[in-house]
Amino acid sequence: MLVGRLHKRFIQSLRSTAAVLLGLTFAAPAAHAAGFVEPTVLSSSHGVLDLLMIARSKPVSTITFTPPGGSPMNPTGWVYEICPRPASGNKCAPGSTVSDYGGVRLALQRGDTLKIRLVNDLPQLDPNKVKHENDPGQANLFRNPTNLHTHGMIVEPRAPTLTDQTFGDYVFVQIYNSANGMPVPQTTHQHGQNKMDYADFRIDIPKNHPSGQFWFHPHIHGLSLNQVSEGLAGIISVGEVSDYAHGDARDTPFPDASVRHLILKDMQIAAGGTADFGNGPTTIQPGEVVNQEDPTFCDQFPADSSEVRQGSCPGVDGTANGGSNWTGGRWYLTVNGRTFPSINMTDPDGEVWRLTNASGSMSYDLQLNDDTAQKPMIMQLISVDGVSVSLPQDTTMDTMVHLGGARFRVVACPPAPASGFHSKPVCVTEMVMMPSSRAEVYVTYRDPASGAIVTPTTLASATFKMVGLTMGSGDQWPAVDLAKVHFNQYGPRNQISYAMDIKGDALATLQPSGILDAKVPYANAAPLPAGCAPLAAGHRRRIFFGFSDVTVNNTFGLGYEELDQNGNVVPGTQIPVTQFDPSQNIVCLPLAAGQKPVHETWELVQLSTENHNFHLHQTRFRIIDPKAPANSPFAAAVNTSVGAGMLQDNIPLGVATPSTPDVANTVANNQNGVCTIDQWRNGQCTSKAVVVDIPFSQIGEFVYHCHILEHEDGGMMAKIKVVPSPIGGNS
Repeated sequence: MLVGRLHKRFIQSLRSTAAVLLGLTFAAPAAHAAGFVEPTVLSSSHGVLDLLMIARSKPVSTITFTPPGGSPMNPTGWVYEICPRPASGNKCAPGSTVSDYGGVRLALQRGDTLKIRLVNDLPQLDPNKVKHENDPGQANLFRNPTNLHTHGMIVEPRAPTLTDQTFGDYVFVQIYNSANGMPVPQTTHQHGQNKMDYADFRIDIPKNHPSGQFWFHPHIHGLSLNQVSEGLAGIISVGEVSDYAHGDARDTPFPDASVRHLILKDMQIAAGGTADFGNGPTTIQPGEVVNQEDPTFCDQFPADSSEVRQGSCPGVDGTANGGSNWTGGRWYLTVNGRTFPSINMTDPDGEVWRLTNASGSMSYDLQLNDDTAQKPMIMQLISVDGVSVSLPQDTTMDTMVHLGGARFRVVACPPAPASGFHSKPVCVTEMVMMPSSRAEVYVTYRDPASGAIVTPTTLASATFKMVGLTMGSGDQWPAVDLAKVHFNQYGPRNQISYAMDIKGDALATLQPSGILDAKVPYANAAPLPAGCAPLAAGHRRRIFFGFSDVTVNNTFGLGYEELDQNGNVVPGTQIPVTQFDPSQNIVCLPLAAGQKPVHETWELVQLSTENHNFHLHQTRFRIIDPKAPANSPFAAAVNTSVGAGMLQDNIPLGVATPSTPDVANTVANNQNGVCTIDQWRNGQCTSKAVVVDIPFSQIGEFVYHCHILEHEDGGMMAKIKVVPSPIGGNS
């Protein structure tokens, strides 16, 4: 189950899946709100976007916090100050910069090159407020190193060479601010190459890269949660929505002027006092950002109808339950850095919303509620994690739910023509977005009774809501209204009568010329390194999500084993649940013969009673059933006549369920809510594996991990290496 509790009829609709959503809404009265503002766009020119990007602290002007007895203030977060790269030096010219907490959009096209000089101007941290300072190899974390990851991009994870000192999408580098002192040598668990003050990145976008939305953020193990929670994140677009979204009434590309980009970020601001960051009680200043993102900062739901949560919720005293006292503080849930903005929709054909969960650890359960009917509105899902969907016309709703990892509440679309769509429309009324998720939805006014697209009534409005979410036995994320939507769509519709027509990249990427099937252009045949070999025919990998020591809380880790064609464990391949060690490649595999992408089947097994999500760098994956027939969307090999369904780069995992009350008591009270591999094998804990097909098309070293950054920083991450095939393909 994705989340612990849900309305019964929705549970029934998800009976074949491993995830369950929590659905509970509160009505909020209309209120004046600041207008919605699109992220600032920095676009490529002549195939290149060349930027200077400086990570530094800055007051967040879009958030105003008033501590008890104090004066209004803007909390200090961390932002990327960005400008076109100057001819020399590491400073932007006055008046040339963008430095928005809400994030910017880097607008690229397929075949472009993204060049970034990343400068670290971040402040040094109080070691008492760095949770993982005492972990192996992490003695330098308080010096606040940073780096850059282009999340979701199918690009080369390239390390520097003697002839090219730039990095690709390579997370094994730490950039230090020399003003914070020189890093001390680490003899174990060195987390990559150290650079002082800056590093240069060059990301080459393949010409066959899918059009869609991606994002960028730091990926420093042990500090990812801190840096993302302070604000260090932005989005990347490749191509345009019009590349795959067309009208059904008129087969023309959907206008880019009617596309919105919504970046969901949250920031917890303390009123002062003391708090526990994992190293004991520590003084915290009024207005200070709590960058460890405490899920108990607010009550999950308002105390009563008088508590109106428009963009934020009030801090509470959690000391009675072993937490910290956040009374007087405030938790802001922002859209593009703004609290409860007002969205004015005027295009009669509606809009496309491109949503990114740029939170460190928070998961969102999202609805767009009609303010008059007090019910969720229908939206059409058009893209998941930056890749547009591809579904045959006979796809059932149950199949849609399963293909999407049970993160969407799928409903019947309003009456539409039986044919004529490239991909069957997917209609949803609720979306769960765990950290790093992206989703694109077509939004327009609809009749509350039928769900059909109609001209809105006068003063028609809706509230975009986070309705509250419980992560199994774990975190409880708060219900907060995020934005007000006003439907001022008057005039005739020109493009869309029933639904948007999607020409999905989910299938195109797996075609002979697609990035997940075509020859890897930069790969050349080479002998295999020791210990690196392809999986034998019919074999697959199994990954366990759990604790390295269930008697010690927060020892997040991953386990591993290989299975043969009969589902038996291959002797000698088992690795117990282990915390991240950057010196060890858990998986090493070559491309297929001729330097073609290679497909592997992985089983993802959840051992925790709290939810996790699986994320893998440099590729995509799709949910499969190894026993499904060839004409099924779940078939192990893609059938081009069926489509590829939905491709994802992160997927929610369910929760482990103890088999008896005695086992449940042991797991809850003696094992920190986490089962062992042995308990899973002998049936004391049940957890159905999520099975995915993964096409690997990029060579180099990268990682797979849980993208709840508290869990990733705690060790729920492992290293993988892909190498060229020794067979053919030299250019």
